[in-house]
Amino acid sequence: MKKLLLLFLASVLLITGCTRPTDDPLPPFLIFRDGEDLAVNGMAVPTGGPLLFGISGSGGGGSAITNITITRTTTAGKTVMADAGVYIPVGGIDTVFNFVKSNAGTETWRFFIMNSNRDTASVAMTILQGEGSAYGEINHYPSIFIGYQSNTTYPNFIDLRNGTGYTPAGVSGHEGDIDLAVIWYLTSGKSSPTLSSPSYSSITGYYPDIASWPVRNSTVFDYKTSDDKLISVAQFDAAVNDSLLVAGFKPQFTSGWCKFAFSGNVIPFRTSGGKHGLIKVISAGETGDSYMEIAVKVQK
Repeated sequence: MKKLLLLFLASVLLITGCTRPTDDPLPPFLIFRDGEDLAVNGMAVPTGGPLLFGISGSGGGGSAITNITITRTTTAGKTVMADAGVYIPVGGIDTVFNFVKSNAGTETWRFFIMNSNRDTASVAMTILQGEGSAYGEINHYPSIFIGYQSNTTYPNFIDLRNGTGYTPAGVSGHEGDIDLAVIWYLTSGKSSPTLSSPSYSSITGYYPDIASWPVRNSTVFDYKTSDDKLISVAQFDAAVNDSLLVAGFKPQFTSGWCKFAFSGNVIPFRTSGGKHGLIKVISAGETGDSYMEIAVKVQK
């Protein structure tokens, strides 16, 4: 009898040891989606060609996704292409990330998520170098006037893809088209004409209505190229395709807030929709009721 009891207890332990406890949440998951034009492992893409990564995932067990990180690794090292704190609830993500092929022979792309319990999931894909190049056409807007927060003469918001400006009174219905707002302020006592994404938290202190926009696009600006003047005005003026727009963008040095955007600075950017572009600052006033004049080159 004692031997039968021991065997019964052992069988119970084996069963319970292989069963997930009811209070142990399911882990997050992440997969690549299949679909027309979406990237697949081992595909060859020419320099400048589009990379469309379809991603589906969930935080798991009712947990929200709180971070998304995307990296690209080549022989030159690893580059963080995106690292964003987010809050994506139970429904998870089902989206396409838009990037551009570099001139590296092999690229390894890794997509990483973390949930609110700090559990993680990741997937990776290798992209090879294709023949030739696939640099594309650009739109050029040689002169756009955009007003700072107290300026009522010029539009305060710009759709960078087509160069259209909107005032606070006229932006209703077009909030999802806006890529850029500008302000002027003093930071540590220094004058700073500043570019901002609609999604950047500080912009609502200057344009409070943005907080209630149904869509707030997440444009990012390459502040290092701007600060260190890595692209000259002459290079901007000479660009006839999107090669400089793509190659000049440093994703590891980006923010939705670009300070000290003075005359002569050239600032690479990437829109929420993945379009690369350059902003040349032609002039930048230094009072809150003044304005900027900019030129824009952006991928079609």
